[in-house]
Amino acid sequence: MKSARHFTGFILVIVISLFFINGCGTVYSTARDERSLGTVLDDKKIAGKIKVALFQDKVIKGLDISVYAFTGKVYLVGVVETGVQKRRAINIARRTKGVKSVTTYLLSKSGASVGKTVDDTAITAKVKTKLIADKEMKATQVNVKTIFGNVVLLGVVGSQKDASKAVKYAWDVRHVKSVKSFLLVR
Repeated sequence: MKSARHFTGFILVIVISLFFINGCGTVYSTARDERSLGTVLDDKKIAGKIKVALFQDKVIKGLDISVYAFTGKVYLVGVVETGVQKRRAINIARRTKGVKSVTTYLLSKSGASVGKTVDDTAITAKVKTKLIADKEMKATQVNVKTIFGNVVLLGVVGSQKDASKAVKYAWDVRHVKSVKSFLLVR
């Protein structure tokens, strides 16, 4: 029991450390972000709390769920094994202080294979490359997550034109099955 507590504490320290290390880029990303520095920090804090809670939850078991927060709106994107895990993840996010809404894009793990994961990584890299190549667009504001060939775009962009271009770039990548945009225009 004592070693399990130590392991959980160790993992918690790692997650929090990564949260703060990732936060070091906050000043740079805020300069390119449509949100204020305070809002960016609030969103990172919300996402961090949810990530820790998901990791510690015995039902979810630290599954492949990415957490994104933009102006208090939370997005859970990833893979679950059961409907119970999906509902539990949503409840954890909703109970987190500062969360205004929770939107999910959680697919079932059944039918996944290693080959699909490798393809997902390649698809994500190609979409990000297309976004970065567009010098008119603030590509650092667009997060890309690919699940079984389905591309999910998240972030805050400056115009509907940028959001539309991001969707087009994703569709232009070979083997993309669908594109879901959760891009917010500010």
